[in-house]
Amino acid sequence: MSRRPRRNRPPRLDVDPVATFTDEPAAGTAVPGEAPAKVPTLRRRVLEARIAGPHAHFGRDAVKASIRALASGDRRARLGCDGLDGCSPDEVRDALASTHGWNPNAPRAAIDPECTLAATAAAGLRIAEAAQAGARIAVATARPASLLGLAQFVASEATALGGRVLVSDRAAIDGTAGRELWWIGGVAVLTDGSALLASDGAGDDWLFAVGRPDLVVADRAYAGTALRAGCEVVAWADLDAPALSLAATRGRRTVVVPLDERWPAAAYEVVEDALDLG
Repeated sequence: MSRRPRRNRPPRLDVDPVATFTDEPAAGTAVPGEAPAKVPTLRRRVLEARIAGPHAHFGRDAVKASIRALASGDRRARLGCDGLDGCSPDEVRDALASTHGWNPNAPRAAIDPECTLAATAAAGLRIAEAAQAGARIAVATARPASLLGLAQFVASEATALGGRVLVSDRAAIDGTAGRELWWIGGVAVLTDGSALLASDGAGDDWLFAVGRPDLVVADRAYAGTALRAGCEVVAWADLDAPALSLAATRGRRTVVVPLDERWPAAAYEVVEDALDLG
């Protein structure tokens, strides 16, 4: 996937006259003697991209079902993470409220954009700090249709900052004929050789292939498996992944970045900008 570096992309323009703007001029657009062009704030862009705010893919009942599944001990709902035994629905709801701003009484399921931006800023600081210290960083995604571009951006910027991004050529998946892990632009993804696949079943094989990283940037079971292995994790997490939120509130070393993970890759360019790794 070929993408323009964040620092070289022009700002997105907003056609909504009631949008929230900043007076800071976009790079290369300031004209002496003229008022600076206004550009949308990150909060406005997050809402426009629909990666936060009212959820387009989950209703309240779907989120509540994910909460019940985790509280009932459903292994799939744990996303490979341990240390989640004995949780109640109330504890899981509180965890989602802490990381995502989840309000079970709201008329629609939603992610608070302020939670998304605050967590993204914290994630950017941690990734930059680790990379500048020469840390071993592993990046993976179980949602390549949406998050591969964002993951590749993180891998590229971490490398530029001095981090060692851990990769391999390919890795077989135990018990799954015809499926392998491939690394594309520094990011591990599951494939059947013809297409990239969404899957929550390859976390252990991935960590076996790359060794023990100092920092993991991943989503879903890749993030959960890394937490079980004792790694520090930056986790992209949708409302149907409350296990990652519960792990965070129970003290695991993770920054949970809440976002809707089912949009085309271009929607996450605002996350790249908010990470501020350039």
